[in-house]
Amino acid sequence: MHSPWYNSNNYHYMEGETMRVQFESWFTKYKVDIVFAGHVHAYERSKRVSNVAYNIVNGECTPLFDQSSPVYLNVGDGGNIEGLADNFTEPQPQYSAFREASFGHAILAIKNKTRAHYHWHRNQDREAVVGDSQWLYNRYWYPHDEPTSQR
Repeated sequence: MHSPWYNSNNYHYMEGETMRVQFESWFTKYKVDIVFAGHVHAYERSKRVSNVAYNIVNGECTPLFDQSSPVYLNVGDGGNIEGLADNFTEPQPQYSAFREASFGHAILAIKNKTRAHYHWHRNQDREAVVGDSQWLYNRYWYPHDEPTSQR
C-alpha cells in the first residue's frame, strides 16, 4: 500500500487512517503477516499490532499487540529530492519496534512456508551492515507466539 497505517513520523501522520479502518480487521482475521508501505521518506517497523477496536465514537485508539496481526513496514526511504522525513514523534510509541530517518533498502527472504527473514540496510553504510531485522513466522502455518523482535 502507499500510505502507512502505523507511522510515528509527523510527516503524513494518519493519512492512511480511512483505509485502515475499512480493511485492518481483514488483515487480522486472515492472518496477514507483513504489510509494506512507503510514502513517508524514513524507515519504520511496527510490532504485530491492531487497532480494530478504534472508532470515532468509543475513542479507544491505542493499538493492541496481537499475534494474528501483521508487522507493518514503512520502507519509504529509497531516496527522493525532498530529503528524509526526520520528524518522529517523541517518545517512540510502544507499537513501533524500530525507526530511523536514513535512506536504505530492505530484503525479504522467504525460507519456507512457516518463516521468512526480513532485514533492512542503511544506504550510507559502506559495508553490508544490517540496521534492523526480524524473523517472521506465518501465522497460518505456525500459529504459535513468535520469538521477540530483534535488531
